[in-house]
Parts: sequence; C-alpha cells; structure tokens
Amino acid sequence: MLAWARGHQPGGTMGIEVKVAGRGRVDGEVVVHDPAVVAGCDLCGRPVDVVVSMGPSWACKECIRVRLDATSIAAWQLRDPAQGLPWGKISG
Repeated sequence: MLAWARGHQPGGTMGIEVKVAGRGRVDGEVVVHDPAVVAGCDLCGRPVDVVVSMGPSWACKECIRVRLDATSIAAWQLRDPAQGLPWGKISG
C-alpha cells in the first residue's frame, strides 16, 4: 500500500499513483497489472522505468531527487546567518 499525503484535496487526503513501465500501476490500494503501461516523465520528457503522480503530471525519480536537493540548497542559502553552518562546528 502506498502512503497518503494529508490536506491536498477535499477530504484531506491525496492518493499517490505510481506507474511502472511494462508492469502496471498502483494507486493507493489498487494494483493493476498491465504490461502496456508506459512510464514517461513530464518534467524531463524521457521514457523511464518508474514515474509518480505530481498533480496532473508525472515525474521520474531523478527529477524528484534534483528538486528535493534544490529545496535543501535553497533553505541553506536563505538561512539566518546567526545559525552558523548546518552541519555543526568544524574542529581542526
């Protein structure tokens, strides 16, 4: 069973759908075996092995990973300078 996110649709839940190329799709607790399923990323435009629903579009693991990394970098760049380094004190 896939995880459910809260607060994204009326009723407070949003299903996460995953397509696996040549194997099928999983939407919440619904598993559909279908060798005709194609997994294409709407962000990079490549055919891939697995995509996950991102609202009306689909994203591959690499595109999601890049965007998650960007959130960490942006949070670090916008940190309060008084906080210091995010990884703690460096001793020499």
